[in-house]
Amino acid sequence: MTEPLVTIVITSYNYAHCVGDAISSALGQTYRNLDVLVLDNASTDGSLAAISAFRDERLRVVVHPENIGIQRNHNYGIAEALGEYVVFLSADDMLLPTLVEDALAFLRSNPDIDIPYFSVSVADAAGNVGDYFEHPSFDGADTYRDRNELASLLTRDNCMYMPTMLFPRAFFRDLGELDEGLGILLDYEFDLRLAAHGKRFAFVSKPQAIIRMHGENRSGVKNFVATGKQLREFCTILERYTGPAYHARLAGYRGELMRMLEKKVLEIAGPFAAEFAAQSAELVPLVERTRAALDLVPDASPETLRGEGLLSVVVPFSGRTGELDRALRSLRAQDYPHWEAIVVCDGSVDPGGFVRRLGLEDRVRVSRLRRARGVSAARNLGLHGVRGEIVTYLDDDNRYEPGYLGAVARAFADPATEVTAAAWRFAVLGPGGEISASSPFAGGLAADGAVDLASNRLALNAVAHRRSCLPVSGYFNESFSVLEDWEFLIRLARGRRVRELEVAGCTVCVDAPMVRHHLYGRRSSAHWSEYAQRLQDVYNAYPPRTADEGLRREAFSGALQEHVNRGVRAAGLPAEVLVFAQALAGRPANDAS
Repeated sequence: MTEPLVTIVITSYNYAHCVGDAISSALGQTYRNLDVLVLDNASTDGSLAAISAFRDERLRVVVHPENIGIQRNHNYGIAEALGEYVVFLSADDMLLPTLVEDALAFLRSNPDIDIPYFSVSVADAAGNVGDYFEHPSFDGADTYRDRNELASLLTRDNCMYMPTMLFPRAFFRDLGELDEGLGILLDYEFDLRLAAHGKRFAFVSKPQAIIRMHGENRSGVKNFVATGKQLREFCTILERYTGPAYHARLAGYRGELMRMLEKKVLEIAGPFAAEFAAQSAELVPLVERTRAALDLVPDASPETLRGEGLLSVVVPFSGRTGELDRALRSLRAQDYPHWEAIVVCDGSVDPGGFVRRLGLEDRVRVSRLRRARGVSAARNLGLHGVRGEIVTYLDDDNRYEPGYLGAVARAFADPATEVTAAAWRFAVLGPGGEISASSPFAGGLAADGAVDLASNRLALNAVAHRRSCLPVSGYFNESFSVLEDWEFLIRLARGRRVRELEVAGCTVCVDAPMVRHHLYGRRSSAHWSEYAQRLQDVYNAYPPRTADEGLRREAFSGALQEHVNRGVRAAGLPAEVLVFAQALAGRPANDAS
């Protein structure tokens, strides 16, 4: 890639007070090969004087004799653009200086990506810039790529900000211009059109534009939501992109699509009940028609029902490259071919180069959190990026057993299967990574297929579930740094019978030098306090279902106390840890037995 010409299209109408900032931000790009096209839509305030103050050979100005509407103005810019790429900027917003340079550099480094999109910062009416804007779909990520953006956009709303995106002008030639039948959501629709046609996106958390919120935004509550425009346009888009042609991409997303539709209904019907009632003759039938279209979205794809569906493996990574090597090799050794993995880095070490050295770059995607937030946050970021209907987990220090993924795929060919659990084993590894000692464990389920509530006897890495379970069960609790897997599995299995597989799922590994730090061997009082507190949190949240389960809780608490007591004597744990464990076990604080 040389230095392609980039056209920045600035659409303006009656923004005399801020159009100058928009033009300055475009001309001030560190990338210099620009064509800056300002399209004034017959402003009546003083915009022309503000625009005329600029003198730059890269600047072109078109003043429409009459207002042609925001939709036609954007498409006019596409038709008049001279550049190989197009950036759209509203006159009330601003670009940050390195947008074009960074976007082109990203495309050079990632030729498999069609469009990177960036984050934004938000400014008030006076132009005072606030903090980084965290859209829910960013998921606290530094980067992610290649997720199912069609499903994500439809179920989690638009997270792609037009001023941060370089659109190849050829895309408009191939896929058509912006839809002039829509209003504010015309950019959202085009992003969905790109996703529907297989274009590949990547997110980078660096803010590259400033969005000004001033109360008169056309996309604001007063001008967009209360008028019913948002609900009309969203229903139009949902019907367009959830039809039979997209069912394979949206299998298992019906519940989330419905929730998103209800959210849009409530945004007008709640705070603007009178406005909604006045428009109900039009809006209610539109919503019902959209619900009927969503009802046709299937629960599972034909591939999954044949036992050949894509399995998505979520792998949290905390910098242990040697252990990750073992984990990924066990994944590569599976005889089941239809899988992908999402390795989520907590900010310590970027495993991208490591994945490429293993030759897995076509099947393993790397996402990064902006900062280390723990294993729960890492798994949640991975879950939001999965493309498969079935989710499995593999911690970076564990291994899959041979044949496991094939058994999972066959189990989910049964539409009644929602969650599976397999047997597992705990292994201590020698200096070379070989297993020096191991113990087998059953699946850890009660006779009725429920998760045991006395102690964590399931291994998350031996559990699989439909991705569609998550909107009901919820994701990992990010306030838990221990026992987060058990607490998640309890919620996942509630109201569902867990199907036990007749194969071993995984080996939970710990290196011999780490044994004293693993679970009952931890030396840190903070670790023990967290473990004991979270165990009590689980006990309080989920009462025992039977007297036997209650008794086993007491037995487990007693065993926990004994382990802590030995740890105090052997590893120098502070005495307050023993007091904490005694309280947990219901024994007097002075009972040192």
